[in-house]
Amino acid sequence: MNKIAKKIKTAWSTLSEEGMLAFLYKFRCIYYPAINVRKNDDTKYRTWIKKNEKDINKREELSYEPLISVVIPVYNVSENMLRMCIDSVRKQTYKNWELCLADDASTMPEVKKCLAQYEGKDKIKIKYREKNGHISACTNTAISMAQGEYIAFMDCDDVLAPNALYEVAKLLNDDRELDFIYSDEDKLSEDGKKRHQPHFKPDWSPDTMMSLMYTCHLGVYRKRIGDELGWLREGFEGAQDYDFTLRFTEKTDKIGHVPKILYHWRERKESTAINPEAKEYVKEATRKAKEEALERRGIQGEVEWVDGIYQYRVNYIPPKDTLVSIVIPSKDNFEIYKRCVDSILEKTKDIAYEVVTVDNGSSEENRKKYAEYARKNSINYIYHPMEFNYSKMCNMGVKEAKGNMILLLNDDIEALDGKWMLRMAGHAALKNTGAVGAKLYYPDSKLIQHIGVVSLEAGPSHSFGQMEDEPVYYFCRNKIEYNYSAVTAACLMVEKRKYLEVGGLDETFAVAYNDVDFCYKLTEKGYYNVSRMDAVLYHYESLSRGSDVIDPEKYDRLMKERGRLYKKHPQYLRKDCYYSPNLTMYRADCSLNLGNEAEHDTNKVKELAGIKDVTDSGKASISLEKILVQKNVIMIWGWCVLKDVRYNNLHPVKVILEGRDKVYCVDTSRIYREKMDRLSGVDAKCNLSSFCMSLKTEDIVEGEYQVYLMKKGQLFHTGKTVRK
Repeated sequence: MNKIAKKIKTAWSTLSEEGMLAFLYKFRCIYYPAINVRKNDDTKYRTWIKKNEKDINKREELSYEPLISVVIPVYNVSENMLRMCIDSVRKQTYKNWELCLADDASTMPEVKKCLAQYEGKDKIKIKYREKNGHISACTNTAISMAQGEYIAFMDCDDVLAPNALYEVAKLLNDDRELDFIYSDEDKLSEDGKKRHQPHFKPDWSPDTMMSLMYTCHLGVYRKRIGDELGWLREGFEGAQDYDFTLRFTEKTDKIGHVPKILYHWRERKESTAINPEAKEYVKEATRKAKEEALERRGIQGEVEWVDGIYQYRVNYIPPKDTLVSIVIPSKDNFEIYKRCVDSILEKTKDIAYEVVTVDNGSSEENRKKYAEYARKNSINYIYHPMEFNYSKMCNMGVKEAKGNMILLLNDDIEALDGKWMLRMAGHAALKNTGAVGAKLYYPDSKLIQHIGVVSLEAGPSHSFGQMEDEPVYYFCRNKIEYNYSAVTAACLMVEKRKYLEVGGLDETFAVAYNDVDFCYKLTEKGYYNVSRMDAVLYHYESLSRGSDVIDPEKYDRLMKERGRLYKKHPQYLRKDCYYSPNLTMYRADCSLNLGNEAEHDTNKVKELAGIKDVTDSGKASISLEKILVQKNVIMIWGWCVLKDVRYNNLHPVKVILEGRDKVYCVDTSRIYREKMDRLSGVDAKCNLSSFCMSLKTEDIVEGEYQVYLMKKGQLFHTGKTVRK
């Protein structure tokens, strides 16, 4: 079935099964998200540019000013684009540069006419190739003229920011040992008038690099190493820079990142900047580059095409002697635990594993159930009554583990397919890999619970948490493997020797942040944590012990443990090397950091006179799944489904906050969520009944508030409170 027919079939299925509102929502936000967000994103990016690029022409004197050779392969480009490209180099605020241009036997007369006007100009070298050799050979010709200590790659239709080379040299003044430097970039419209789609990149992330060529532009490389490698290889056209960077980073780990937009990548109809499918040979060259990288590195693996994002993922094959020890802490949750282990026993394939269960004091009745189940399924069951301490329970399980690979697993996880453990183990076995996480969904949905953890203003936060997994988010972060500073211990795999090397989980973190601390310790040892987007499981979060952010006592404990976490690892306080400072620190969704409350898409708030006529809670299925109180914003996620209303999607949810002296009504944003009828237990069209509420703290007075949900004029008390 072709792509258009598939979309039509999916759209019709949504319309007939979920109703018109759900269909329109998915059409706007999932099937064609650009219709909904492009204009708003462009407006915000213009705001970001005005705020952050006021002083890009200012510079300070540098003690070290290496010669940087900008190399440009030229072929059949319009005179206007070529001139803008060349002039952007000539207008650099950094002065110690040279420009090396090689024309690849262009057939458009205007190309040579334009180049002729720059012949003899200071710092510019030009060669005309007699025969077309394509981009790799042409780039190498340009490099052959270069005398610089560093080589900067540039395409003949792109534009450098005026401070591009200065920022590179400035970073080299901080660390002269750097061999490879890359910057952030954005897209430039074909007419050169509009900048959009900024790519704010993480610091060096080797697993992300094996997923996609994320460093891209601007790339600056030490010439000595490039000379040793022979620069670009013919036969990799379309992915020649990617192949070269993979080879280059095998020779050095001295890599720097400038978190600024220094390069404007021109969009042309035939360019991969605007359409990844425009050059089919790119696909083949990318596959070849990854396969040869695996071979050079002596790593067993295979590449797999990922539909919809035009990338190959790498699946690593674990050593044959791999034994995974699955450590599952559990107490008085036998049915939940049994569902978890049953799903593993029934579905997991192609890898050897054992199950180690640590029980910290179940009732006698439940203890017998655990013990009998363990006996029937050859499970190592450890019964050790004590106060709940997740870290201690995991460490006890690891001590008893026979495997060379450890999988920490919550008892409220459910496996969905047979390959998830194999793929996590293959990645965890790599020399430089620390902890490997998984993609976790909320049950019976594709709503993201976890794909990785980033450190924000409010502390460690789940990337794209509570968001539907259908869209492709910021540069494929929810579709392909990325490095993260931390992953959740709800499903975390690591080699046993690395677990022991960092001392396991810190038992002073009894409940929260033990996994984040563990991952930070691995990073500090030089390992890279990563999440596998193809290891997908359900996580029935909070079934075991409730929600820390809603219960006041647990919330206070959470704040204390968060403080201790950052005292131990101060480098992660309000910053994260895998999450750009140019992205918001208030939500883990990669939206822009605009430096004030303008970046928050907050809901409308109005004050009410009071509350009356609270409806019997039995008339609706309601849930508050998460409450997040930050410095400037309060956010609440949940759902409300009326039991006697067939078309719940027609009726939005409002949040009512009742304080001692004030009552507020807050609009919410709809969240599409599959199978809400199963989740809520109500047979209705209700996939738009989940919501997120966001309000500025300045919009309400300080105090404690009872939380109510209102839908179709009916008011329901949730029994929860929120404090400003």
